[in-house]
Formats: sequence, C-alpha cells, structure tokens
Amino acid sequence: MLKNTIPGPDRLALRLLCSLMLVLGMVVTLPQTGSGQMFHARLHTGTLYYQGDLAPRPLKLSFGPGNLAWGISGGYNITPWMSLNSRFMIGRISGNDSYAEDPGRKSRNLSFYSPLYEYGMYSDVCINKLWKGLDKYKLRMYINLGFNVFKFNPQAWYIDRYVELQPLGTEGQTIPGTGKSKYSLTDFSRVIGFSTEFDIGKRWALGLELTPRKTWTDYLDDVSGTYVNYDEMVASGNTLGAALSNRTGEYLGTGPVKVATGTGRGRPDKNDWYTFIGFYVKFRIGKAFVPTYHPPDDSDIPPDFLIKK
Repeated sequence: MLKNTIPGPDRLALRLLCSLMLVLGMVVTLPQTGSGQMFHARLHTGTLYYQGDLAPRPLKLSFGPGNLAWGISGGYNITPWMSLNSRFMIGRISGNDSYAEDPGRKSRNLSFYSPLYEYGMYSDVCINKLWKGLDKYKLRMYINLGFNVFKFNPQAWYIDRYVELQPLGTEGQTIPGTGKSKYSLTDFSRVIGFSTEFDIGKRWALGLELTPRKTWTDYLDDVSGTYVNYDEMVASGNTLGAALSNRTGEYLGTGPVKVATGTGRGRPDKNDWYTFIGFYVKFRIGKAFVPTYHPPDDSDIPPDFLIKK
C-alpha cells in the first residue's frame, strides 16, 4: 500500500486551495442577471518587497530589495460593488544585512533569497459608493481583502552556489534535545490592501495595486530566534549549518565567531511580511447589463393628455 508522501502542511494547503477554487467555480457558474454580473481575468506584474529581520531597518515599513513578480487571476462580480477572485502569483523575495544602517546588524552579515509561489482567494470591495468624487475622474477604488497559501524556500549564497537553509537547521533545529523543529516551507498570509483602476476600452481596464501580506511565519529569511554555539553545531555533524548560522567572521575577515548558545539572532516576536506593488490589465468576459428604454403605451397616459387625431 502506498503511503501519502505529501507533508501535513502541504496537504492542508492543497485542501484549502481546492476548496477556494470550488467556491469560485460555483460563483462563476451562477446565471447572469440584470445586475450586470460579469466574469473577468487579470494579468498582474510588479515587484515583491520583503519585510523582516534582514530588512535595512528594524521598522515595520523597512523593505528589502524589490524583486520581479507576476500572476494571473480570475474573478466574478457577485454584486455591483464586490467581486470574488482567485489568484496565482510567482515571484521572489530577498534581504541582506549589507543594506543595514546599524553597524551591529551589518556585521551580522546574513542574507537570503527565496522563490515564492502564492495561491489565494480575495475580494475587491469598491468604495466609490462612499466616495462619489471618484466617479468624476472615472476611477474605481477598491479595498482588497484575502487569504493566501504560499510556498517559499530561503537560500543563501555560499562560496560558489546557493544553499537551501531550512534543511540545515541554522538555529539548531537539527540538534536532538533542543526542542526545536524545522519550520514548514508552506504557510499562510492575509491580504489587506488597496487598488484603483480605470477603463481603457469597453472590456479592458488598467489597475494599480498595493497589497501587503502579513504571514504566519517568522522564517521567510531563515532568521527568527537565537544562535547555537558554533562548536556545538560542528559536534552534531552540521558543519555547513554552523558556517551559515553565524557569518560575522566572513565580514570581519577572521575565523568563525563563536557566541554562546541563546544569543539573539533575530526577533521572534515579529512575523515576516511581504508586499506586492504593481499594476494589472483586466479583461471583462460576458455580457454586461445595459438598461433599455421602453416608451409608455396609451393606456399609461391620462385621457386629457392624449392628442386627438
């Protein structure tokens, strides 16, 4: 009998994605009515920015370098002011202590890059009904609310290649008795953002979006908690993990810098974020509702107003 080889978090992500796609499919197959419901597709492109322990400053609005991202989405207007959408996005995120302004963080000398694959469901809520002035400029502004499943895999450049960091347990996750376990490479994020769009044709529209994602993990960058002493990691057989856990020696041009186990490496009280800033092209599919005028017949006109022939 074959065993299920999909890890637990991945199984949960797969079930969630299937559920979201099923809900979207049910909504899309609803019959169109006179409310102007319409299916639409979007092509997204822009930049992903990482926010976390390896951002230049220890601030919420400090971002790592921007990296190209793109995605596709499909949605359905379930009311005149709200749509339900499903999206798939591919990009990468990165951070580097070399951009830090603080000398201590710069000498920490950690860095990472990670591919990122995102699947999610979100809604666009149009606020034009509350802000009528936007209609004058033929703009539609939305609040974006959603939930994503994403996959990531932090890596660091070492000697002549990129090395995957999660299998190494750079904070002691591979050492027996530490009580630490490897973090999952599949996690969740929630979206709260804004977008605005305007028509460039009968079926085409162009939009701009700013959509931050708050994640449920502090390991987008492989940095969260504390160091494990270099000698302890080497003694456990994890020489490469020891080298990539503390890279201050490379910055100083010395041998490995050995700090006590438990010395702070990151900020475990702050989960990581990533933000998408970009634009999209939108194409409407389906028949929009166009009101028609029906002149009244003679039975609707009072007799005194009829013109005698």
